Amino acid sequence: MSLTLKEYQREALETLSRFFRRARGARDEAALGAAFRQVQLEREIPADAIPPYLSQGFGATPYVCLRIPTGGGKTLLGAHGIACAARDYLGCEYPVALWLVPTNTIRLQTLNALRQPGHPYREALEAHFGVDGLRVLDITECEQLRPQDFGGKTIVVVGTLQTLRVEDTTGRDVYAYKECFEPHFARAPEDEAHAGFERVTQRDLDNQPYLGPADLGKVKRSFANLMYWHRPVVIIDEAHNARGALSYETFARLRPAALIELTATPVRKGIHMSNVIYHVSAEALKAEQMIKLPIVLHAHPNWQEAVRDALLTRRKLAEEAVQEPDYLRPILLLQAEDKAGEVTVAALRQHLLEVEHVAPERIAVATGTQRELDGLDLFDPACPVDVVITVEALKEGWDCSFAYVFCSLQKIGSSKDMEQLLGRVLRMPYARQRRSSLLNRAYAHVASAQTAQVANALADRLVSMGFEELEAAQAVFPTSLSLFEPDAEGQPQPPTTPPMEWVLSTDPALPPELLAQVQVQPQPDGAFTLTLPQVPGPELRAALLAAIPSKKEKAAFSTALERFELRTQALLAPSMRGVPFRPLPRLCVRFGEGAQADLDLAERETLLDLAGFDLADAPAELPGFSLDEDSKPYLLDVAQGRLQIEQAGVEYTVNLDQVSTEVTENDLLRWLDGRLRTQGLTQTQRLGWLARVLRYLQREGRLTLTALLRHRNQLAEALELRLLDLRATAQQRGFQLALEGVAPRGCVSPDYTFRFMPGVYPAQAPYYQGRYRFKKHYYGVIGELREPGPKQLDHEFHCAVALDQHPAVRHWVRNLARSDFSFRLPTAKNNFYPDFVAELMDGRVLVVEYKGEGYKTSDDSLVKRQVGEYWAHVSGNLFLMAVERDAQGRSVRQQLDAVLGPWPPTPRLAEHARVCLNAAQTVEGYALPAGQTGTVLAVHGAGLAYTIECTLVGGEIAVVTLPALVLAEAVNQ
Repeated sequence: MSLTLKEYQREALETLSRFFRRARGARDEAALGAAFRQVQLEREIPADAIPPYLSQGFGATPYVCLRIPTGGGKTLLGAHGIACAARDYLGCEYPVALWLVPTNTIRLQTLNALRQPGHPYREALEAHFGVDGLRVLDITECEQLRPQDFGGKTIVVVGTLQTLRVEDTTGRDVYAYKECFEPHFARAPEDEAHAGFERVTQRDLDNQPYLGPADLGKVKRSFANLMYWHRPVVIIDEAHNARGALSYETFARLRPAALIELTATPVRKGIHMSNVIYHVSAEALKAEQMIKLPIVLHAHPNWQEAVRDALLTRRKLAEEAVQEPDYLRPILLLQAEDKAGEVTVAALRQHLLEVEHVAPERIAVATGTQRELDGLDLFDPACPVDVVITVEALKEGWDCSFAYVFCSLQKIGSSKDMEQLLGRVLRMPYARQRRSSLLNRAYAHVASAQTAQVANALADRLVSMGFEELEAAQAVFPTSLSLFEPDAEGQPQPPTTPPMEWVLSTDPALPPELLAQVQVQPQPDGAFTLTLPQVPGPELRAALLAAIPSKKEKAAFSTALERFELRTQALLAPSMRGVPFRPLPRLCVRFGEGAQADLDLAERETLLDLAGFDLADAPAELPGFSLDEDSKPYLLDVAQGRLQIEQAGVEYTVNLDQVSTEVTENDLLRWLDGRLRTQGLTQTQRLGWLARVLRYLQREGRLTLTALLRHRNQLAEALELRLLDLRATAQQRGFQLALEGVAPRGCVSPDYTFRFMPGVYPAQAPYYQGRYRFKKHYYGVIGELREPGPKQLDHEFHCAVALDQHPAVRHWVRNLARSDFSFRLPTAKNNFYPDFVAELMDGRVLVVEYKGEGYKTSDDSLVKRQVGEYWAHVSGNLFLMAVERDAQGRSVRQQLDAVLGPWPPTPRLAEHARVCLNAAQTVEGYALPAGQTGTVLAVHGAGLAYTIECTLVGGEIAVVTLPALVLAEAVNQ
């Protein structure tokens, strides 16, 4: 079974598929640009944030980029991306793909993974093309290709871009004339569409003696021309290395059907800007448990202390790892200095052995001359190695998620080696969050007293690895405290940020009133150490920047200040302080009556079950389906194993639909079933319905089996739309049964809740970075929120500000759309993700959906209001459909006041009142059942909570404090 995709991976591939479907039939850059823009708008990307689409001279050929940070699984997405292009753009069952990588090491690593049975990359390809329908070759093995492979198997050729990227193709093997390719070109087309075939020149005759004068001008029998003919899907790994005129010229020689870039750091500005169709954020990787964050940084005055504490960190993590369900051996990566430095590999190894008493079998050296990691399986429990010494970057492709601690003894700068080594400690073991919070972080120790400069340098490295600036700033937490000091309850504390220290080349000479806010310490070398205990205000910040004469130094200090502020803000977020968010009841539906009724979440599939949806009862008609020329033609058509050219505009001299075929109806059924497998139905249901539809089309529609086979892509698309329509109708019935009528089936249950979890907020860039500083957002970043213009009053931003400023709100979340990590409610068509979710001071939850003036009375808004108010009614919580001004002329703040009631509230229970619990509670060591009675002893927070005394079963008297939400006045007590 292939690896289950993470949510961001599914969304990236769905976005890519939507783009390919919209790109079909595009004739130029403008049409592709329109498709690119529409897909981004569907993802709710603001129109002014969508960059222009740049074709780089490829006209109607799709050329897009998936931006995936380090650790996000680029290669897995590339494997699935081939199938997306084949299914949604090419319209062929077995495409040709050319997979280009930057180096030979990565070429061999990728090739082995795509070939290895059971490897997730191989399984991804087999899931789409079958075990027998796939052939993976190295570019050096291309002579093994046979004519019958094309169209009969999916062909994936792996090579380096350097193999193909040359100005002069003469002498390069991939462009050379090869007799073994003669059978392929026996029927090579000579039409205008193939005028770009490279042909034999005099220089080829000079370089290849077996060619004669008669071969001049002949189409070269070369691998490159073979690709040109069959139009490969080109996958470009580390694509930031493949932007520029020579790269574009190289790709043009291959006449690609589509180009898909994979990179963490695409070109984002200028004429070579990549067309980023989907960007995965570091927050998404963290939420999906793919990476360890934050990186807890310790700076040390000398290298000996750095090594000592790095070893202690590794030892503490190893103790924690013993409690994990999976085998885990934390590994320390030590970066020594080169031969010209003090702490060479030999000196460091000797220090480990003689001073730190590390057993020699625990140490492995990985340098250009010492390759002690080669052939070593670090995941093997029998492997003793837990300390790796290197100088430069580890071997490309080296990947061990057990690496937790990074210790650099080199000068922290712009070294690519540091960037690569830092990336080694980010990957999460087994891509699953660990039980111990200490094992969900990475650790860095450096030999430098300049903590702020080091933190800034590490953040720079993260930016170059694909992190956004805000992500990078909040990912590195410098600390001077003990890494593992427990809190009062014995739990690991969240990271903290110490005062910011920065070395200035000159005395800032601040006025007395500002100097009192900082510490300035002169150094023997003439520099000055500046210590900021907290984020400086505007006046102090301006004075400090004005005192720095160097433009470069001023820019670095300004960036460090911004990152210091971002880290400080992040640590104030409730999720970072370990504050829990109250669970939200999820809407359920009830099957049956009474105590024996079954409950299930009110999701789309559940609503279908409630409506009794069954394809056996579905009609066989396919309304609107015809074999007229498709307005969105697929690029290629495969018929009888031979590649045909451009479906659009082809003139057939005979009616091929009337020609008999050897392909059976069962063959077509199986193919259609494979295309519709994502529809969430059993295969038996699908096959039964498909068989009835095919019989209907042949009998009533008078279409031949040959016609249906020749137009099977168009047929599959029509069937998919028909299934969606049938399901939508049934879902509407289920929605009505759940929420409407005399006895609606919708309800809530304590067994079905949703919780916003600390560290799990997969927001995508751009994050909110406006002037207003939110104080109560639950997470350190805010996704899907922008600051509007000064005259734009009808905007959800103002609703967020009103929530943030309301005294009844404890904390709130900008609820992300279409995320498995967000709160959602069902509608008749799809899921509804309200804009904001707030936990109130009294323990209730408020859900808010904001609608602009043009949408507040739309059918969609009415349905959302209906389901939101129903959820609030059955759960005892609150819902508000907020608008700029409601029918009573009230502002958003006044609408909130009306829903929340007067604040602070008037206590509804007096001292000595008899009360009972309306739900079971476990508090202060007591398990209190629903219905437990007691007496109010004290009122807290104007009625937000009450201390009660109650007599338990057995006669024990308990005194506990409970929120008002769970108490009601006792009747007849």
